[in-house]
Amino acid sequence: MKSKIIYLIIFYLIFSGLNSFTDAQRRFNKFEMPPPPHLLEELKLTAAQKDKIEELIYNHQKQMIELRSELQQKLLEMKKLRSSSELSRSKLINITKEINEIRNEISLARVNHQMDIYELLDETQRKIWNDNRPFNFGRNFGKFRNWRNCW
Repeated sequence: MKSKIIYLIIFYLIFSGLNSFTDAQRRFNKFEMPPPPHLLEELKLTAAQKDKIEELIYNHQKQMIELRSELQQKLLEMKKLRSSSELSRSKLINITKEINEIRNEISLARVNHQMDIYELLDETQRKIWNDNRPFNFGRNFGKFRNWRNCW
């Protein structure tokens, strides 16, 4: 009986560790990595394109900081509401809707930012950009699949 309990505890520890690893991977994939320097060299951007892209990146980062801050505040509000004695369906639904609206704004801002940069590129640059998609659209395919070795 004791050996079964020990095996169950070991089994639980192994799978809980794997679960935390996959959660960390999920969180890391949401983080927006800048394209590696060799990709920027390969694109052969003009000075005007570089300036415009830097401006777009700055404005996007500023917008994302504001949206993420707003999201964190709403999540904190929800946590406080759930722990209070005045929990009601309507309040919980309203905060959930507000949180989802902010998350939608974040997603739309990210896509708009990506498309703003994409529209600055000429046809040959777009071809290079599309061949290296993991850096633009968060997908895990393309010729630089293992991006960790690219830096």
